[in-house]
Amino acid sequence: MNITYDELVERMNNKFTELSGYAPEKASDIGIRLRLLAGELYSLSTNIDWIKKQMFPNTASGKQLDLHAQQRGLKRQTGKKAKGSVAFMLDMPVEYNVIVPAGTICTTADGTLNYVTTEEYTIRRGSTVLMANCEAEHSGKKYNIGMGKIKTIVTYFSVGISINNSSSFTGGTDDEDDEALRKRIEESYRLTPNGANAAFFESVAEGIDGIQSANVYRPSAEPGRIVVILGGRGEAPSSESFAAASEALENAKPLGIDILVENTSTLLVNVSVNIAPEKGYNWSNVRANAEECIRKFFLDISVGENVRLSALGKALLETEGVSDYSFENMEDTEIPNAFMAVLGTLNIGLIS
Repeated sequence: MNITYDELVERMNNKFTELSGYAPEKASDIGIRLRLLAGELYSLSTNIDWIKKQMFPNTASGKQLDLHAQQRGLKRQTGKKAKGSVAFMLDMPVEYNVIVPAGTICTTADGTLNYVTTEEYTIRRGSTVLMANCEAEHSGKKYNIGMGKIKTIVTYFSVGISINNSSSFTGGTDDEDDEALRKRIEESYRLTPNGANAAFFESVAEGIDGIQSANVYRPSAEPGRIVVILGGRGEAPSSESFAAASEALENAKPLGIDILVENTSTLLVNVSVNIAPEKGYNWSNVRANAEECIRKFFLDISVGENVRLSALGKALLETEGVSDYSFENMEDTEIPNAFMAVLGTLNIGLIS
């Protein structure tokens, strides 16, 4: 709404003065009524503005954007849990087996991030050390931590046990954000599925949870075959997602079409870039913002999508605190049909 509540009250008071010949007192009955009416009109107008914004996928957000995605057979990709291993260490050997149950809770030194064992383990009699696979309690990139960060065991044990993560926890990702989902919705309008074109098979595959993108093509030597390469978010999809998408594609294919479904292979792309922070911004904060931008850029890449430095540079310039950038020893990377670009090494320097 372009008018504020105060401006609306002023307009109503002016109109009343024009029609009645006198200005309403603020504490008078009519003055109170005008302000109450202005408040209701302002609330109604802001609600209308919100509804207008949610009507279209290029301006909608949150749950309303999810509804637009459902109309296109898409759904928001859920985040992944970080995974790693934790060493369980007895204070001294004991004469019996010590069971470490599945779901045993471990936490970081400050108690803010919890991790759980994924299966039951046993510290054998006479032994003092056990390596256990663990995963984050919830999904999210904040659970990606370095070695030696997990210090405390929350679950009660009758014997003295200390813990330490002997490996980094990696692979944690956040739920797909609005901008990434909006990009996929807009892309779904580029080619309308008609039951036979590539967009149809992409739509079927991307409607499966865990499948973020699909690359569809016809091999030149086999005109009756459709090849569908499936990709997850920054990685190949899980076996469960792959199986579900394969079944959906097989059931949806037209008569006379042979369909071959394959998992994507990943192609590492190393990034080295120098950043100039905007005046007044702390370098460490700008560097963190740039790193998050680059990681998100690769998480949102589709199967077979080429890595264009111009697109990555545009994303960096839209990042808070970044005024300029320059890539070092990098060029555009052409990605084959069956591959998906993922971030390899990342080096962010300061433009002097």
